[in-house]
Amino acid sequence: MKKLLIYLIPVLAFCLLNITSCKDEAEELPRLFRPSFIASSCFAEGNSITLAWRTSGEATSYTVELSRDQTFQSEPAATQTVNNGKCTFTGLRYETGYYARVRANNESLDIISNWTEYSSLITTLTRIIPKVLYALDEHQITENSAVIEWRVSDQNPVDGVSIWQQENGTDEKHFDLSGSEIASGKYVISGLAPRTSYYVALTNSKAPEGAEKYNRQKFTTAGMPSGAVLVTDGVDLLSKIKEGMADDSQSSLIFQLKNGVDYYLSADGLPESSTGDIKLTKSIAFLANPGDRPTLYIRKGGFIIKPEVNNIPEINYFIVENVNVKEPIVSGGSGGSKTRLLNIGKHDAGTDITIDRFEIRNSNIVLPSTVLMMNDASEGMTTINHIWIDNCLVTGINDTKYVTKQFGFIHAINKGSNVWNDVSVTNSTFYEFYISPGVFGVLTADVPVSANAKVSISNCTFYNWATSKSSYTAIGNFSKLSVALPLSVNACVFGYSAGKALVPGQVNLTGKNNYCTTDFEQAADTGLTLIDLGMSDSSFFRNAKDGDFTIINTGSTVYTQEYGDPRWITVSEY
Repeated sequence: MKKLLIYLIPVLAFCLLNITSCKDEAEELPRLFRPSFIASSCFAEGNSITLAWRTSGEATSYTVELSRDQTFQSEPAATQTVNNGKCTFTGLRYETGYYARVRANNESLDIISNWTEYSSLITTLTRIIPKVLYALDEHQITENSAVIEWRVSDQNPVDGVSIWQQENGTDEKHFDLSGSEIASGKYVISGLAPRTSYYVALTNSKAPEGAEKYNRQKFTTAGMPSGAVLVTDGVDLLSKIKEGMADDSQSSLIFQLKNGVDYYLSADGLPESSTGDIKLTKSIAFLANPGDRPTLYIRKGGFIIKPEVNNIPEINYFIVENVNVKEPIVSGGSGGSKTRLLNIGKHDAGTDITIDRFEIRNSNIVLPSTVLMMNDASEGMTTINHIWIDNCLVTGINDTKYVTKQFGFIHAINKGSNVWNDVSVTNSTFYEFYISPGVFGVLTADVPVSANAKVSISNCTFYNWATSKSSYTAIGNFSKLSVALPLSVNACVFGYSAGKALVPGQVNLTGKNNYCTTDFEQAADTGLTLIDLGMSDSSFFRNAKDGDFTIINTGSTVYTQEYGDPRWITVSEY
């Protein structure tokens, strides 16, 4: 037994020594803990994401991954390995959500920690698109080409041009620019189709994904549709309208007005003469090419459609494009409510009429009354499928001596007015017509509202419009409606007003990104949610009192996100 102990004790001592040695070595190996994110220091700014985490002494570096896949199974969108507890990812896609995770590394020991995933999605912000592309000069637009110009700067480099027709850009064509074209800030796009609308944008091929394009512009090439008749003056135009209406071989009349010419629509062509009622029995269009717009002057009269039993006109459209519409200023005063562009006269039951579309595009309008007058006493129904107002500057004649009856810009308020099917007012400015009761006036309980009705106003600017009475509103008063009307008001800007934006009443109202200056006096009770810009008209617009609503505060959300009438969002010459 003694001999056994002699041999056993050294063996046990050796084993104990080795066990202790292994334990000490195990204790000396560093434990690489997972990093933990500092939530207050993790954020998105523009198209960048900054992340921060708590470090540990055992880590020699940290690997960070961003992924659009919550499971991180797909290829990471971006990866960085850094030596401290913070990193920033730049050049990411705007308005995109990313998931983040981080791990600790120790390269010398060749060990890594488990991943720590950030608790929520981090979304990059909306892109602030640099304003570098000038609005196209209409004098440089032809049937097959257009000249585009931009502000050359190192801050916003340009190396290409993209052009497309469809809103979604599926038919986009791209042109790479030469060095001389880039330096000149000018490019001629050729091979275009006549009388066709296009979108154009400058591009930077080196920009991050989704940010290759700068601000876009829309334009329409010159050209006339087949059958357009060129007219020389107001007398010639009036004569040809009457001849065409009497010609049963023609189903429609299309007139080309000369650029820069004034057309006084009367028998003798004099400004002070009355236009009278011009009866329409078929479709009619007044068109001009891009450039100096002609002006159609009407006074004490206008166009009238009057359905009768056994004589209901077949009218598909009434169109005004690239033509201004005004009442001449004469010593005899305004024609008041007798001056209007299109009047749907009183007609009896059984004389219903349908007009597909009423359009006014690219027009400066100065009238004492309305562009569309629906007779309040009609028993017959007038249906207009589409009403489109786009890129118009609208003001009025505030001569209360002669303008004694006030109507909305579109007056269709009673039972015979089935026009609220597809009404769109876009990219326009309504200003300095304070005796007007608004764009749509005061609708009654009898006005028809179809199941598929939709009315929208977007990217419009309002100033001192419909303010002479407390009951007037800039857009309309819908308090008397008996059937809900879908109405959307988006991306509009309101300057000075003593009245509300609208009285919603029975409308199903949706609205977003609508702003007002501090001079909009009823900002707390507007009928529409408005975001206060915290600036007066004089601080925000270049010269509102003189009709110049160019936005001078280029840091405002309205400027950067292009709200309100886009003509007032100009390239900043900083």
